[in-house]
Amino acid sequence: MNHYSVIWVGVDNPGHRKMDDKEKKKMYLTVADLSTMGIAMVLCIILGLAAGFYLDRVFGTEPILTLVFIFGGILAGFRIMYKTYMRFFSEGKSDGPNSK
Repeated sequence: MNHYSVIWVGVDNPGHRKMDDKEKKKMYLTVADLSTMGIAMVLCIILGLAAGFYLDRVFGTEPILTLVFIFGGILAGFRIMYKTYMRFFSEGKSDGPNSK
């Protein structure tokens, strides 16, 4: 960092508007909502795998219930991702075409 960059940081850029607290909060909530998609996918698969292993061990049906529950976990994870994705993109369209 040189002397000029320090001066430039101190100058307020007139083309850049500052975000108010409501906009920042909405942005943080959107990022948090979208970041939960990956976590939900992984958790659904891991829980399906664990339930399948446990039930296979209890009932003695070695790979069958594990495969069924993994497939169910994958479907549940994709369902959560789809619902989050649709909620995220439907918020922008709910304003209507004349809202600009």
